[in-house]
Amino acid sequence: MKKNRFEHHCLEAEAGRDAFVAHPFSREEGMVISCSLTSGHMLIKTPDNNKRCWDYRECEDLNHPKSGPMV
Repeated sequence: MKKNRFEHHCLEAEAGRDAFVAHPFSREEGMVISCSLTSGHMLIKTPDNNKRCWDYRECEDLNHPKSGPMV
């Protein structure tokens, strides 16, 4: 993932919006909970409620369809 996308995901998570990434090496995906811009790591919550810490350079964007009521 490029650094600008990492920063975007961090801002989305900080604002309370959903941001999703995939980790191709572990074949996991999840929602960004928080980030460390200085270290380049993201704290991820996986669908089975596990937490992972991933380096943004090892991640890919994951487009997740919006769920919930349509406005």
